[in-house]
Amino acid sequence: MVFVFFCVSGVLPPMCRHPSLTTREGAPRVARGLETDALLLARTLDPYPGAVIVVANDWPFYFDLKVLRMSREFGRRIVNVVRTLGSTKEAGVLDFMAGRAEPFVVISSSDFEFSELTDSKRIDVDPIRGFDQEACVVLHGYLSELGEHASNPLSENDMLRATVGNRDLRRALDFMSRIRANDDVAFQRKLRSLIGEEAIR
Repeated sequence: MVFVFFCVSGVLPPMCRHPSLTTREGAPRVARGLETDALLLARTLDPYPGAVIVVANDWPFYFDLKVLRMSREFGRRIVNVVRTLGSTKEAGVLDFMAGRAEPFVVISSSDFEFSELTDSKRIDVDPIRGFDQEACVVLHGYLSELGEHASNPLSENDMLRATVGNRDLRRALDFMSRIRANDDVAFQRKLRSLIGEEAIR
């Protein structure tokens, strides 16, 4: 599985303006339509059933995941959203990926704050041109290099992990590690010796 974070400024109907809640201070309001960008992105992802979209611009402040997934441009390829307020989009993306081992790529316009932390995983697009043919070629190359991560169809378990929020994912991983520790006799023996109890017989 590959997470593709869509963080491009602009609007999709029925939004009438770009809310710019979390854009850089002093950045111009971007009100260009993103229908063409979204359709081009969807076509680019067609050969890659393992690539899923996480919406990381301002749309999640106005629309929930269900509404976004009904869009004809992206359809059910959207698995999750990043909601950030009071921090940068980059911080939101990195927090989303914390605890996840899957590769990811960020498609972002320059009015959002990103740094060298995501340089190697980011495709920067011009706020005026948006996700254009040039960006499409770069994304295609990145997904091709990832091979099976991008080309293998996703299982139901993959989809479940993709749609679960990061906090819930961390809790689940913590819970699973405790279960595994209970079944690990060597771990339990070492633990008991550390706390001064008898070893497991």
